Amino acid sequence: MRTKIRASIHAYIKDTTHMRSTVRFAVLFGILIAGTGLGAAPALAQDSPTFAAGASYNFVHSNAPPGSCGCFNMNGGSGWVSIGLFHHFSAVADVGVQYAGNINGSGVNLTLTFYVFGPRYNFLNSERLHPFAEALVGGSHASGSFSSASISGSGSANAFAALGGGGIDFDVTRHIGVRAIEADYFFTKYNNGTNDHQNNLRIAAGIYFRFGSH
Repeated sequence: MRTKIRASIHAYIKDTTHMRSTVRFAVLFGILIAGTGLGAAPALAQDSPTFAAGASYNFVHSNAPPGSCGCFNMNGGSGWVSIGLFHHFSAVADVGVQYAGNINGSGVNLTLTFYVFGPRYNFLNSERLHPFAEALVGGSHASGSFSSASISGSGSANAFAALGGGGIDFDVTRHIGVRAIEADYFFTKYNNGTNDHQNNLRIAAGIYFRFGSH
């Protein structure tokens, strides 16, 4: 079982073709929605945030080997910014990094970075409590090392990534708030020699700063 886990995670981080088209799309999409948001800011309704930025602790539950669960956990953090567009919609950019060491005793370490962009729907059904839902797409970068009694090495790879889910924000003051909980389905598409995708779960919590009317 340990050999299977090591081989699968090694495939997760092995050298592969850099996904320039995915990164280019993500960057251009982020610029486009940011520009749209800045242009639309003056026309926002009173109940829409114009700009917010936050930082969160991330817990990621991953299952790199397909089939039987070779599950492992990663810890890290993320930072995000959002710009109000219209009504309850915002444009969001989210960047995060998480790490796991000696995964399941396999001798493999993994660092996973993601950068995603997309829309967020802010329900805004009270003055302080703000549930939201979002769907973000972009790219990810995996890097790490592996070692055993007979071999050691390192590698890196880039792949498509997507986050979909939601959470609850709570305003402590007019400009400062707490992200009480966020839960996202976190999809990555790294070559693993079988189905070439990973189904992960991200749980996050943190703080944010809000500027403009809401």
